[in-house]
Amino acid sequence: MSDSSCEQRRVAGYNQFVKLVRRGKAVKVYLANDADVFFQEGVKRELATRREVVLDTKHSSDDLAAMVNVEVPTAVVTETAE
Repeated sequence: MSDSSCEQRRVAGYNQFVKLVRRGKAVKVYLANDADVFFQEGVKRELATRREVVLDTKHSSDDLAAMVNVEVPTAVVTETAE
């Protein structure tokens, strides 16, 4: 069971992804399976030494946009526990 006192927040965008991962606040990263290969490799490189962060590549950029309520396709969404 999950702890109800731990609220999860999702943010879109590469810059936010980098900040949250480097600060150790990211718990899960959603990477669009239809994102540019070069972009995907950059995200994976950033996560290479961060074993505690879960990477989910099951969703499309449209799915990720819907996840964070934005109208434009989104290549990366980062989930934090705050």
